[in-house]
Amino acid sequence: MSVINEPVLNIIVVGFHHKKGCQVEHCYPELVPGRPTELPAAWRHLPALALPDGSHNYLSDTIFFNLPGLTEPEHTVYGISCFRQIPVEQVVQKTEDMTRSSVQKSVCVICRAPLFGRLAVKMELVVRAWFLQADFSQTKLLEDAFKHLNSCPVQIDQTLEGLSVMQLVESWRHKALLLFKLLLLRRKVLMYGSPAGPLSAALLTLMSLLPRCLEHGLTRAANVTLSRPLSPINVDDKNKDIVDCSIIISNETYVNGSNQNEELSPKETGNMLEEKDRVSRQSFDEALLGEIIDRQDLGREKCHSIGEKYKSQKSMMEAQQSPTMARDMSVDGLYNLTQQIDQVECGFPLPLFEDGYICLPYLSLQYLDLLSDSAVQGFIVGASNVLFKQKRQLFDVLVELNEMRIETADMMLRRQLVLGTEDLRFADHVVRHGATQGDAWIRDQFSSYLIYLLRTSLLPEGSREIDSYNAQFMTAFKATPAYQQWLKTTNNGDIEAFVNLAPVHPFSGQLSVADMKLKFAHTMSTTEGGRKVTAAVASTGRAVATTSRAVGGALSHARGALSGWWSALTAPTTAGALPAHTGPAPADDAVDAADQPHDNRNQVLETPDPPDKSIEDAATNVSKIQVI
Repeated sequence: MSVINEPVLNIIVVGFHHKKGCQVEHCYPELVPGRPTELPAAWRHLPALALPDGSHNYLSDTIFFNLPGLTEPEHTVYGISCFRQIPVEQVVQKTEDMTRSSVQKSVCVICRAPLFGRLAVKMELVVRAWFLQADFSQTKLLEDAFKHLNSCPVQIDQTLEGLSVMQLVESWRHKALLLFKLLLLRRKVLMYGSPAGPLSAALLTLMSLLPRCLEHGLTRAANVTLSRPLSPINVDDKNKDIVDCSIIISNETYVNGSNQNEELSPKETGNMLEEKDRVSRQSFDEALLGEIIDRQDLGREKCHSIGEKYKSQKSMMEAQQSPTMARDMSVDGLYNLTQQIDQVECGFPLPLFEDGYICLPYLSLQYLDLLSDSAVQGFIVGASNVLFKQKRQLFDVLVELNEMRIETADMMLRRQLVLGTEDLRFADHVVRHGATQGDAWIRDQFSSYLIYLLRTSLLPEGSREIDSYNAQFMTAFKATPAYQQWLKTTNNGDIEAFVNLAPVHPFSGQLSVADMKLKFAHTMSTTEGGRKVTAAVASTGRAVATTSRAVGGALSHARGALSGWWSALTAPTTAGALPAHTGPAPADDAVDAADQPHDNRNQVLETPDPPDKSIEDAATNVSKIQVI
């Protein structure tokens, strides 16, 4: 296992000046000899990353970001910014520029490896101790911290510390797989949320689901030669307020992403733009789109023959394709099928973040021009400024972190991201067991899923085994530069471990009523109209309960029957022998159920356009944003 010696490159202090905006106050070691407060041109926007938009609304936060390397331009360096602010009365050594009611400063650590979570914990303690000194002219504590961090070698697998995929799966549930497959398509993805710390951490946590990506796959994630320089944005005292007024202000104060009883009320909050997007949205009817890619027979028990080369593995394949496999999969069943496969031999990490595709966990407003540059082929970035979200022409997909919603106006992309029955079985397997098995187990499941996906992608076009992963998704994935590079690296997929691996979906098997319930429950958590259905059922239950107290107990049975029927109908189960997921689909994750046809794989249903589609056609073109 590789060890990283002297991981920290620099420690930089960034403060907010009431006239000059965010500026560097100290750098150790110096980046520009003899000028400890200056940065090289490639890092000139670092202060805006260290003190993100709207940071004055929070007592503290920790932000992660990427920068191009200075000594090795083809490599990326990684930043951890620990921000804090205290009332100016608590400062012992005041300076003339401290004219506001609070003092904001950030301590940034620039390191050569993505040790985000591990270094964040240590730096939060250092910054807290530095603020307790209340004398910011004394930087010896920071210099001692620099030497201490570099005296302790770090193992490369410690890059995953502090990034909880359990929380990601618990929040996004089945849509975590949708986000995972979205990464493979190398589209332009904007993840929007506030505050900036949890936003950047969520993006990196999602990246950690890709095997070996966070450890080795981000070396060129911030490297792109722009066709034109970024436009300078001068932020003075007035402009700072203008920028910050576009940030969504929370009613609660956050300290490192958690609620804090102490409330901070700065004077310079200003008027804010509304958080709610005014663009109307058409609900994403997944079942209708699913018919386009789900054309398997309803009674299918196993896949077609996979060719002469794999006839010797027929018995193993039949075991993997048995009708009970998806329902009897043990907790470690999927990982046991791939645990002997070397991830390096499989070509991991996939070369996703190369050739103009960038990954930036957080972007400030100064980087807005970056997203429209012709040299940028695609990106996944995090932003907390609402101005990013309003530039819809810059991105293909908007991921609303606070509202747990995915939006896109691209009809083809929506079809590519539809989760079939097999994908839903896998996602439900992870959701049900992830909370008890832990982060490492969840990452192993996604790694095994990707191995099977790559193995199946080597089949000829039109093979029915590909349909389990969504044939349209597979076609788009195989057309990406990352997949073509993977083929070259692995000699067209000539991997020894693949010879004994059946090219099928690990959760393939015959359909059942339980799969229909799972499909319905997932759809109820992915469309806007389903929220209305679930809310109507909930309000009906409350009305029955209220009426029953006045009329008597006759309606109590009706209320119980209604609640039981709805709970059983929306409970997400994988199939047959596995117990149903307890409880109905949450109201805030509700979806469009009224328009859902049954999942019939024998034919393509000729269903008229859903009501939302009719409304959209009569509306303006702006209403083409779709909710996934």
